[in-house]
Amino acid sequence: MRNSFILIIVVAFFVVLFAFPVATKVNAHDVFTYTHLPQLAIFLAPEDPILRFNIANYYFSSSAYNIKKAENYFLQALKIDQSLQGLHYQLARIYFVQGKFYTALEKINKEIELYPDFKRSYYVRGLIYGYTDRLPEAESDFKEFLKWKPDSWAGNNDLAWILFQQGKYAETRDVALAGLAIAPNNLWLLNSLGLALLNTNDKEGAREAFTKALAASALMSESDWGVAYPGNNPKSYAEGFSKTKESIKQNMELLSIGDNANQK
Repeated sequence: MRNSFILIIVVAFFVVLFAFPVATKVNAHDVFTYTHLPQLAIFLAPEDPILRFNIANYYFSSSAYNIKKAENYFLQALKIDQSLQGLHYQLARIYFVQGKFYTALEKINKEIELYPDFKRSYYVRGLIYGYTDRLPEAESDFKEFLKWKPDSWAGNNDLAWILFQQGKYAETRDVALAGLAIAPNNLWLLNSLGLALLNTNDKEGAREAFTKALAASALMSESDWGVAYPGNNPKSYAEGFSKTKESIKQNMELLSIGDNANQK
């Protein structure tokens, strides 16, 4: 009886929907929100790029992660409107996650060209530059992002990552400390601080930072770890979290290696 009632409601909804074509475009978004049936929603609003953009974002979220579908709907939106804000940004993130760094850079540069005031684009471009060893450009972009959002622990951590790769250990330390002032006991910042202190011959400080990082990791879940990596496949969280903890342990072991060398 209950199922029959629901069926009647659904049929009535679509009868009303098609009776008022003026409302079809708006209702298409509601249809997808409640049904998660993209083909039905697109049938109702075939020329709506924002609808496709929202569908793509749904598949690029952790709750319904499907990167191929996300890319497909972003590209469909692109065919309709090549200047839709956020579209090139999201495609850049898609290609970054896929390791297609050249294409990702092309897309994020287009987003910056269209919307230079959207400073999150500089963060994404900083990541792309970082993964392609264009370190001075990555440093510049992360600093540009932090001018806009100085309270971002992630921005501070990634800037520290770039500075460390350039051998700027004192600057790495200072940036990591600035991030920890925002997010005390942050796993990633503590690890960055530990590496910086290790390379500035502050072994006791490094040991304390790594110890705190391990303690922080013990209080985290896989999903907590995944929050720091939006756009990644949730199925990879367990492996990624495990590698992060192992990396901190290996950094701690570097201290022991140094101690043993000094004793000889």
